Amino acid sequence: MSEKYHTVVIGGGCLGVATAISLSKKLNNNSNNSSVCILEKSVLAGGISSRHSGIIRSANASIQAASFAEQANEMWRNIKDHWGIDLFPETPGAIWIARNDKKEAAKTWRDLEKNLKKNHIDFYQIKSKEIKSLTNDFIRINEEQEIYFHEPNAMLFDPIKVRNAMYNAVEINNIKLKENTRVTGFELQSSDKIKRIKTNHGTIFAENIVNAAGGWSPQIFDSINVKIPVSLQPVYVSNWLVSKRKLPKDFPIIADYINLSYFRSWKDGELHIHQPRDRSPASIARSFAEEPTSMKGADVFFDSSNYTASYAETNKYAEMIRDRFPYANPYVFNGGYLTFFDITPDLKFILGKDKDVSNLYHCLGAGQAFKYAPIFGDILSNLILKRKIKINNFDLQEFSIKRFYKPEMKKFWNLVHGSQNTLRVREQATV
Repeated sequence: MSEKYHTVVIGGGCLGVATAISLSKKLNNNSNNSSVCILEKSVLAGGISSRHSGIIRSANASIQAASFAEQANEMWRNIKDHWGIDLFPETPGAIWIARNDKKEAAKTWRDLEKNLKKNHIDFYQIKSKEIKSLTNDFIRINEEQEIYFHEPNAMLFDPIKVRNAMYNAVEINNIKLKENTRVTGFELQSSDKIKRIKTNHGTIFAENIVNAAGGWSPQIFDSINVKIPVSLQPVYVSNWLVSKRKLPKDFPIIADYINLSYFRSWKDGELHIHQPRDRSPASIARSFAEEPTSMKGADVFFDSSNYTASYAETNKYAEMIRDRFPYANPYVFNGGYLTFFDITPDLKFILGKDKDVSNLYHCLGAGQAFKYAPIFGDILSNLILKRKIKINNFDLQEFSIKRFYKPEMKKFWNLVHGSQNTLRVREQATV
C-alpha cells in the first residue's frame, strides 16, 4: 500500500528542509502524524551544490530579491521562532569592493545603494578610514581605482552546524525523512496533476509536490515533460591558513568584485575563498549545453578533505590573496575542492507554481538557496495552503518558471538545445 502525505518535498537541501518545516508547523500543530515527507537521493543537507560559504547577505540588484533576503536575514537571526532549534550566526558584516571607473560601473553601484536605501536595507559607501578600522588594516585599499560599500547586517554560519541543526529541526517538526531515496518517475491523475511518486523504495501518494532538487530537477521531471531550466556551474573553493595575529577576530565578509571572489574567515584562523557565479552568457549557455549533472564526481559529498584542486586554480587564488591581502604572508594552502552553483539562464531563482502541473511547486535557489531558505520555505508553504503572504509589494512574477517560456528565451534555448550545439558554445566561450 502506498504511503500518503499532504506534501512531498523532493530534495533535502536547505530549501527543501525549510519548506518542509514551514509546512509541517502549519499543518500539524500538535499532531503526531507526519503530513510532510522529504525525499533525498543521498543524505540530508549534503551540500553538493552549495556548501561553500554560509554567507547571509541582502544586497541584490533585484529589489524584490533584496527584500526577500532582508526578511530571511531577520528570520535567520531568530531561527528558533521558525524552526524550533537554536543556531547562532557570526555577525561581522560585509565589505563590497567595486571598480571606480567614474562611469557606468560606478554609477550602477551607487544606484544600487540608493535603491536599497529606499527599501530600508543597510548598504552604504564607506571610505578607507572605516575599512581600516573594520579590517584591522588587513586589506589593500586603492580609493583612486576602487569604491567600497558596507553591509553591516551580513552574517556567517558554519555549514556543519547548519547541517546538524537541519537534522534536529526535521525531527522535532515531525517530518518524515527518506534518505537514499531516488525519484524514478511519476503517475499522473490527469495531464495536469501528479498522483503518485515512484521511488527506488516504492510508491508514495502526494496531494502536493515541491521540487527543491536544484540542478537535478531536469532529470527528475523530464519523464512527465516538465522542463526545468536549472543546471550546475562548477566553482572552486579553497581554504588558507594565515596568522591568527593578523586575521581580525570579527573579520568581515569581503565581496571583491575586482578579483571576482568572496573571502570569509573559516574555522578560526583560515581564509576561505570562492568565486561568484560566472555571469557571461557563453559560460551560462555552456553549463546548460554540457549537462553537468552527469559529470563524474557530481555525487561526492564535498568538504575540505576532497582534494581535487588543480595547481592552476590554487595558484590563481594565491594571487588573489597576494593582491587583496598583501600583509597576510605567510599563508599556507589548506585544501581545495570543486563544488557547484545551481544556475538558471538569467541567474534568478525559481519560486512558485509550475506552469502546467497544478499540484507541483518549485523552490530553486539559483546559487543563492542558503540565504533565502527560511523566507522561501514560508512563501511556499503559504502558496500550497492558499494563505495570504504578508510581504509588502509581494510579486512572484519575476521569479516564476513561466518567464522561461516567453519569446525572448527562444534564442537561448536554440543555442543550447542538443549535443550538436555544445561545440558552438565552447567556441564562443573562448572569444
